[in-house]
Amino acid sequence: MPRGGGSRGGGGFRGGSMGGGFRGGGFRGGAGSFRTGGRTSGVPFGRTGSTRIVSRSPSGPYRHSYYRPRRRYYGYGLYRPWYRRWWYSPMWAGYYYRPWYYSPMYMGGGIIIAIVFSLILLPMVGVAIWFPFSSADNTGYVTYRSTETIYFNEYWYESENIKADNDITYSIQSYSSNIIFAIWDSPFENLPRTTKNGGDANNINLIYNEYQYYSIYLRPGSSLTYNFNASSSIDFFIADGSDMYEWNNLGSPEFYVDDSNTVTGNGVLPISAANDYYVVWYNDQASPVDVNYTITYSAADVVDFTSTDFFIESVDIVSTDTFTVPNDGNWYFFIYFDPMLSLDESTTITFDVTYDTGINSIDRWLDLQPILITLIIVVGVIVIVAFIARKSQKKLKTKPKPESKVSPKATLKAEPKKKPETILKCVRCEASLRSDSQYCPNCGGKVEGRKLGESGITTPANSKSCSYCGSKIILGAKFCKWCGTPITK
Repeated sequence: MPRGGGSRGGGGFRGGSMGGGFRGGGFRGGAGSFRTGGRTSGVPFGRTGSTRIVSRSPSGPYRHSYYRPRRRYYGYGLYRPWYRRWWYSPMWAGYYYRPWYYSPMYMGGGIIIAIVFSLILLPMVGVAIWFPFSSADNTGYVTYRSTETIYFNEYWYESENIKADNDITYSIQSYSSNIIFAIWDSPFENLPRTTKNGGDANNINLIYNEYQYYSIYLRPGSSLTYNFNASSSIDFFIADGSDMYEWNNLGSPEFYVDDSNTVTGNGVLPISAANDYYVVWYNDQASPVDVNYTITYSAADVVDFTSTDFFIESVDIVSTDTFTVPNDGNWYFFIYFDPMLSLDESTTITFDVTYDTGINSIDRWLDLQPILITLIIVVGVIVIVAFIARKSQKKLKTKPKPESKVSPKATLKAEPKKKPETILKCVRCEASLRSDSQYCPNCGGKVEGRKLGESGITTPANSKSCSYCGSKIILGAKFCKWCGTPITK
């Protein structure tokens, strides 16, 4: 937002392109706006990545996973057999008894083969069509076109790797502030810093309730020197943007320098924070006052563009032109909104920049040859190791197991003796009966007592079942209720 305002002395630009000051004024309590934040120097102000006309959208990031095999412990310090260690893990080598194309490593017979063919075919396709790892088209051109808003003490940049004797074509428009445009083969942070000196000397006339100011953006390490004489008493102070805004809205902030009802003043203000600094003369008397002043400053830590290969200061339009780079490397395109060039809060830039990198798709693939060859060798080694691992697994798994040397007698255990099974038959038709049958399933006759002619079998006392028919014995019974076998006392 523009600085200054009011009915008189609505602000203006004064001074050189790399160290100017600004004069303005108004009436206290009237319209006026001021930059209230100080943007420090030395921070990465801007960003890169505007619309790339020939580029593809980035992909990634890629997420990797790995397999951590489980090792079965057999005791006595022994783990899995050597052929079951990680390098023979079925997770990637497959199982010995399955065809190789069932191995996860081959992904149904495809993944490794696909990688190998990709490493061979992709460069061929890329040479003919595009290079997949660059913003440039197959002829080596990269175009950036965008409209952005940057704030004071910020910059925008684009960069590309360019071969010597190739061109950068550019055009810029800025609204509504002047900017600095530069081309260089190093990042913005590598630009040197310098000290700039400047100032202003003038005579001003103040009517009742009017103020006028001289403003300059200064960073830590700078200094501001003032000297003035007035025809009658005035208020004099030095403030930053926040204090100036509060004072103009009839507040009472604390100033860096504050002299009331004075006719003369001089001194030096050391600067400890990056800010806009306002040197203000204010007339609160009924009669007009004439003020003669001299302001000088020493601005430290000013970005010095004289070391760049090409730069233009304090412009709002840069017509289409071409710059030929003198050497190979990364070349940067800078648009910097220097706070010493304008009192605006922000400016809108529209730019076109085209880099002729001089590196076509064939050159890029040739540069990748060592990497591609290395990948092919690594993939080949993996395939060979996988086949050897599977063969080793198959041989070891199909070997007959050696017979145990331990005597079979030592491993045999005495089998418990089985009780002879008692088979119940019907006394009439000889059909087989269940132990709990009350009637014969064959002839329908009632089961009554023991079979005739059977030898005397008795059931021992306290037995739970009959020794003859196996039926449950009721406590205190003298005979089995099913077959009549006597129970001894």
